[in-house]
Amino acid sequence: MKEYTTEQIRNVALVGHQGCGKTSLVEALLYNSGAITRLGRIEDGTTVSDWDDDERQRQISVSTSLIPIEFNDVKINVLDAPDSRTFRVKSAMPSESPI
Repeated sequence: MKEYTTEQIRNVALVGHQGCGKTSLVEALLYNSGAITRLGRIEDGTTVSDWDDDERQRQISVSTSLIPIEFNDVKINVLDAPDSRTFRVKSAMPSESPI
C-alpha cells in the first residue's frame, strides 16, 4: 500500500440536496483520475459509491461512502454523503444493539 505524507492528503465531503449531482461528480472524479475506465450511471445502478442494493433500487445515496482517489500524487478522500434529510433520519435512528 502506498504511503502518503500529510501534505499529500486531502479530505473532501460532498453535501447537498438530493439529485444535485454529488454521486455523478464522484464518478467523474474517478474516471478523470483513471481509477475507473467508464462512468457509472445512477439509473443503471453502476456507480462506485452507491454499492448497496437499497441505494441501487432507490437510486439515491442512503449512507455516506468513502471514495479514495489519487490524482497528481495526491490522495483525495471523498465522502459522498446522502441528502441531508435522509442523513438526519438515518442518524436519528436508535442503535439496534447496545454500544
